Order: sequence, then structure tokens, then C-alpha cells
Amino acid sequence: MSFSFVPAERFKERAGLFVSLTGGTNSGKTFSALRLARGIAGPTGKVAVLDTEGGRTLHLKGDFAFDANVMDPPFRPIRFAEAAKAAEDAGYDALVIDSFSMEWAGLGGVLDWQAEEHAKTGNKDSTKGTSWIKPKMAHKAMVYALLQRRIPIIFSIRGEETFVPPNTKLFKAITNKQFPFEVTVSFRLESDRKGYVDLSDPKSWKMEGAHQEIFKHGERISEEHGAALARWACGDHAKVVRPEPPVTRRGKDALFADARTKAEEGSFALNAWRFELPERARAALDEITQELDQIADAADAREAGDYGLTDDRSEAA
Repeated sequence: MSFSFVPAERFKERAGLFVSLTGGTNSGKTFSALRLARGIAGPTGKVAVLDTEGGRTLHLKGDFAFDANVMDPPFRPIRFAEAAKAAEDAGYDALVIDSFSMEWAGLGGVLDWQAEEHAKTGNKDSTKGTSWIKPKMAHKAMVYALLQRRIPIIFSIRGEETFVPPNTKLFKAITNKQFPFEVTVSFRLESDRKGYVDLSDPKSWKMEGAHQEIFKHGERISEEHGAALARWACGDHAKVVRPEPPVTRRGKDALFADARTKAEEGSFALNAWRFELPERARAALDEITQELDQIADAADAREAGDYGLTDDRSEAA
């Protein structure tokens, strides 16, 4: 078989895009995942949801338009790979898997499967023994299959806090510990605010430079984050468009007060410097100081009503 290579800019297909959202109970994982999916798919794109928690995502069908498949146990890894391929073949623009933790910790998932294999040996193999071979091989095969997909996939992953003696608190994603680093972007959500990005622990997230411009600590996940990821996947590394803070018009009183303050500051600074300069320079600075004093006096006179401007609608432009 012969191979040929072409310039990269000729490739117009969307690059693989995989996002994992990890959060504890009531952190807004499902809602955030659907917002990202809608942003990636666009207003009219088709979103598929693989629901592994008895149809929990269906509670949001009034907020989002999507097609769902409610997966029942056993949660074998191969079934997740098959579902992703089915969504891609059906032409969906994004897939949400909620919750992906079932592949690892659910009924028939990797941990359950390992326990079954361990029981077959009469509980005689070690924790790193032969009972792990089949489940871990299946998990790896699923990861490799997912990496071949071109459909964007958002993995909603459960997380929980654990304590390591004597008093260390850790947040743990309920999945294979390597999986969040297999995807394109991974991060967790704040525990006390629904849907807010938590980047406080550098070890808990994975992002390239372009993605760090998209997701900021403390921001709430929105459709625009998904749209920015979609642009990135298509080769447009545009940043999230962040609205400029509103411009507040200031009244004439505030403007005159600013002018007076700056004039006074300038006059004070010049007086401090003048004694260190030659006589001719001091004379020139004296003239400038007088002009600044006049500006300050004019501002004071304005406040006293000498300008006759009493209508606040006469704002400075």
C-alpha cells in the first residue's frame, strides 16, 4: 500500500473534539454539558444524549432540543464505543454521555467486571492480578475507538471528595484516572455554584493554550464556550468574544472634579521639581503651574455656579 501526503491546510474536516466535565452532586454537570453541546452543534444542529442514569437528562427536554437513548446495564465499555459510532453515523453534530462514570463504576462496568473475574478465581488473585486483564483491555479498546470518532463528545463525569489521612481532602473523578487526560479538554465544576468552571487546582484540568483562552476560572459554562470550541476544531482559533464592560456616562460635575484633581496633582508635582532645575527652566515651569492653577480655579468656580450651567443635561461629550 502506498501513502501520499498533502498540505495540512487542505483538510477541512473538523478535528476530534472531546470534553470531560467532572463535578459532584448538584454541580450542574448535565445542564452544562447540554449547553456546551448546543454551542458546538449550533442553534439548528442535532444533539444526541446517551443517558446512563435512568433518564435523568429527560428532565431538561424543556430547556434543550435533543434526541436521547436511555442505556440500561450492563455498562460494558464496548457499548459506549458503539453508541458514539451510531451517533456519528446518524449525522448528529454533538453527543453527550451522561454519566460516563457508569462505564467505570456502574453495573457491569469495569470495576464490576473485575469483581466478577476475581470471583471466578475463587478470590485468589491479587488486586493487580488476572482479574483486571479483560476489563482493562476492553476499556482501552473503547478509548481507542472513541479517539477515531469525528463527532464532538461531551463526557459528564461524577466526582466525589475523599480524605487521605491525616487531613488531606482530595477530589476524585469516578472514572479511570487517566481518562480525563485522553480527551481534548477536561476540567471540573465548582461544588457550591452550578455550572461554574473551577481551575483552582492545576492538577484537575487539561487544556492547551487556545483552550485556556476559552475557559476561565469562575466563568459559567455557556453556549458560547461550545461555539468557540467548534471554531477551534474547524481550524479557527478565535477567542471567546467577551463583552466589553458598559460605558457609564459621567456628568459634568464629575468631569470638572477630575480636571481639578489632575490639575492640582500636576501643579504639586511641578512645584516639587522646580527647585532642582536651572533658573530659566524654573521660569517656564512657573508659567505652566499658573495655567494648571487657573484650570483648577475654573473647576472650583464651575462648582460655585459661576458658569451658569445648572441643567445636568448639558453633559460634556
